[in-house]
Amino acid sequence: MSIRSSKLLVRAGTVLAAALLVGFGLAPSAAQAADNGTAFWKNPDSVNNGGRAQSSSEGENLLVLDYRSDGWGTRAQLQVKTLDPAGYWYWKNTGPVCFDDTNTGSGAGGATHCDSNVAENATYRIHIWASNSGTYKWHDYSGEITA
Repeated sequence: MSIRSSKLLVRAGTVLAAALLVGFGLAPSAAQAADNGTAFWKNPDSVNNGGRAQSSSEGENLLVLDYRSDGWGTRAQLQVKTLDPAGYWYWKNTGPVCFDDTNTGSGAGGATHCDSNVAENATYRIHIWASNSGTYKWHDYSGEITA
């Protein structure tokens, strides 16, 4: 290989390395890229009983779907990670409690859509649970999501 070819190869390698470094450095991290999250509840005694909640648009929308017409509805609400003045973190409910029950009619392809509003760059999660005539059971949480 000639000296000129070696210099061109080194220069091309340097440009490629710089492009990769800039590309990965400016790309969102996995937490930032996760602009939606999903949470499920399930009755452990039933194969088909359960519900799902999904957040999208960085915490602007919450979609709730109840799987079965069995008397148990699905409720979900967003919770924002909040720093207390005393120095500890806690989850604070934000926005409306979104409700879907297959026993009642709803739009969005059988699901219920609720508007929420999570501040940009805030960390939040979905809290989901089953409800039936004032009784609450089988709750769960999504992972942490960055708005």
